[in-house]
Amino acid sequence: SESKYDFESAYQLMLESNRMLKEMDEEIQATHKFVSELYSKKFPELEALVPHKIDYIKTVKIIGNEMDLTLVDLNSVLSSSLVMIVAVAGSTTDGQQLSEFELNECFRGCDEILRLDHDKMRTLTFIESMMNKIAPNLCAMTGSSIAAQLIGLAGGLQALAQMPACNVQVMGQQKSFGMGLSNIAASNMPHIGILHYCDIVQSCPPFLRRKALKMMAGKVSLAARVDCHQSSVSHLADGVISADMEGMKLRREMEEKIQKLQEPSKAKTKKALPLPEEKKRAKRGGKRIRKMKERFAVTDLQKLQNKMEFKPTGGEYGDSAMGFDSGMVGSKDTGRLRAPQMKESKLKSMVKKQKKAVTVSSGATNGMSSSLVFTPVQGLELVNPNAAAERVKAANNKWFNTQSGFLSAVPKPQ
Repeated sequence: SESKYDFESAYQLMLESNRMLKEMDEEIQATHKFVSELYSKKFPELEALVPHKIDYIKTVKIIGNEMDLTLVDLNSVLSSSLVMIVAVAGSTTDGQQLSEFELNECFRGCDEILRLDHDKMRTLTFIESMMNKIAPNLCAMTGSSIAAQLIGLAGGLQALAQMPACNVQVMGQQKSFGMGLSNIAASNMPHIGILHYCDIVQSCPPFLRRKALKMMAGKVSLAARVDCHQSSVSHLADGVISADMEGMKLRREMEEKIQKLQEPSKAKTKKALPLPEEKKRAKRGGKRIRKMKERFAVTDLQKLQNKMEFKPTGGEYGDSAMGFDSGMVGSKDTGRLRAPQMKESKLKSMVKKQKKAVTVSSGATNGMSSSLVFTPVQGLELVNPNAAAERVKAANNKWFNTQSGFLSAVPKPQ
């Protein structure tokens, strides 16, 4: 179809432009080496102080054969700090002025390099104008300018698609020579390539740019592989859609991830402890465990031996501390501080039984009858059971008799 033919012709033209860019780079490299060798007689330290090739060539053209660098204005080419370093190095250099022939050859090489660099920029601008047809997804991710530079450095879209993301990240990286000055950007971002200057990475805060650059390199590799295996327009069953749909999808994913990384972290919430389990946990049982418990269980004899009496009788002092006593083994005391209480009815019946056992009467009611009484003083004793009644009768007759008269209860003095 016509669209496919346009894509193929544009892609072939881009490949030819990339081949020309590569040849221009090689020619610039060789000419720069020629100029630096010639000018090293005049200013040998300049090549190390100005590593960028185009800046070096412009500096050489401005300085020329001048020995006093204070008379030369380099602010239009170099930064102010680099101008100061070049001026100090030029005042202490051991170089000598070039001959007229050598100076002309040097200037001719400088003009050639500047002309090649101008043609290179025009070729890159042409490639940028064709990027929307050749690599629409890559342009959607990085922009046409960055996409053209990536394809030009890789040597084509297919070469870029075959390149791993870690190499895409550092494509176009240039060595930075600090010359003893502080270089914060170079120290914080050591692996910086062309991709670092795309709009998505530059829109991130500085502390997120390294992570964003790594993610961007991965997305760019995916977009290049998509562009390498599709034509300029994709066809679906319901119609024609734009070819940069996949690139726009990858860009949205990239922007969402960066926005997510910039969100503040959630505050830590105190999590309540789980409710304790009220039911008892199941423990190991079985015949073997029961036998083991019986084998190691404390016997009743050991329990009594481990107890101590309040009033130990027998044994020597210190046997209890040394563990030589037998504890409460053989003691009638139960070891309880308070005996169990019995019911009142049961206690009364036991008292009656004890009284019957202590006093046993023969059953006769006359005074001649006697009984055996067990007393705690004399043991077995013969007593008159009516003696107590007779003593009560005699006392009543003495004090409460109508014929006895009045009696005083006060004891008479002797």
